[in-house]
Amino acid sequence: MDELLKTYSDHVCVLRLRMPISDDLAPRSFITKIVNYERVINVPNSMTVLSELLPISLTMAERRLTGTFNFCNPGAISHNECLDLYTEVVDPEFYYVNFSVEEQNKLLVGLRSNNELDESALVQALPDIKIDDIHTAVRKVMERMKANMIAAGEYPHKLPKKDPAKRPLAAKL
Repeated sequence: MDELLKTYSDHVCVLRLRMPISDDLAPRSFITKIVNYERVINVPNSMTVLSELLPISLTMAERRLTGTFNFCNPGAISHNECLDLYTEVVDPEFYYVNFSVEEQNKLLVGLRSNNELDESALVQALPDIKIDDIHTAVRKVMERMKANMIAAGEYPHKLPKKDPAKRPLAAKL
């Protein structure tokens, strides 16, 4: 698609989102997905915190910015770091188990990609706008997530616990 859109690069702004994260428990949010997985891999990735970056897309449209942008918060964060923040801020009783990329690949039909994207073009195009690094942005998501659950009377939100005896043995990586 990138090659096709290059033909229209003077008129089009392409925003590449990566592993979108929202403040709620929406089923398509990266955080909601991984807190429900039985096992996770500990791999850093670029990610997009929607509450922070979506308003920036409006500014980009107003400024008529064109081109392709990796629409991610600066830096990369691992699955474990996300889950550790979830445990620290949202649910102190939450636990998770790691497994290796090789173990994961044996279970999947298609391989998963893990990417750290260069977001410098986005940052340079908007020098007057502060974009939080991914660690800061995810911490703020967790704080808002907890506050939203409290306000809705849904806190503490407890995910169903899986019986650890039935989980495959895996050490944290």
